Amino acid sequence: MVAIDLILRATQRRLTTADRLRRSIDQRRRQRWRSLLLEVLTDVVAGVESALERRYLRDVERPHHLPAGTRNKPEKQHRGGNRYRDVRYRAWHVIVELDGRLAHPLTEKFRDMKRDNGATVAGDAPLRYGWLDVVGEPCAVAEQVGALLSLRGWTGQPRPCGPRCAAARPPNPPPAGPDDCG
Repeated sequence: MVAIDLILRATQRRLTTADRLRRSIDQRRRQRWRSLLLEVLTDVVAGVESALERRYLRDVERPHHLPAGTRNKPEKQHRGGNRYRDVRYRAWHVIVELDGRLAHPLTEKFRDMKRDNGATVAGDAPLRYGWLDVVGEPCAVAEQVGALLSLRGWTGQPRPCGPRCAAARPPNPPPAGPDDCG
C-alpha cells in the first residue's frame, strides 16, 4: 500500500517523525485507513524502517512469541561512525539482517558478507533473510531464529502461530542406531 510505503520512507529518511504523523492523523476527523496508519506508526516507534522489517515483526517475531529485538539502533564502530542492525537480540548475541532488493542490491553482497564476518568475529551470530523467506516461510524463519536463540541461552521457545505452524514443533529425533538397541 502506498500510504505505508510513504510513512516508512519519510520516517526512515528523517523527514518527519512518527509523533508528528500521529498528531496530524489525530487532528483530522476523518482519515482513510486510520487504524492501519496508526498501527504502522506504532511499528515505526519500535524501530521498523522498511516494509520487510515490518513483515518480520508482524509475521515472524510477534506471532511466534520470539523475544522482542531492538531495531535500527546506532552502534558505535571501532573505526568511528555508527552501524545499524535491522534486528538485534542483544542478550543472546544474535543479529537478523533483512535484505530487501532496494536497500541491498547484489552489488552490495560483499559488503554484507564483510559485515557478517565481522559480527561473527565479535561473537555475534548473524542470520540473513530476504522477502521470499519472511513473506513465503515466516514459520520456518521463526523456527530458525528460535533455534539459534536457544543455542545461545534463550530459555523460551517459539510458539505456533496457527494449527499448521511448524515453528514450535519439536525436531524429529535422530533414527535409532545400533548402540541404541538396548
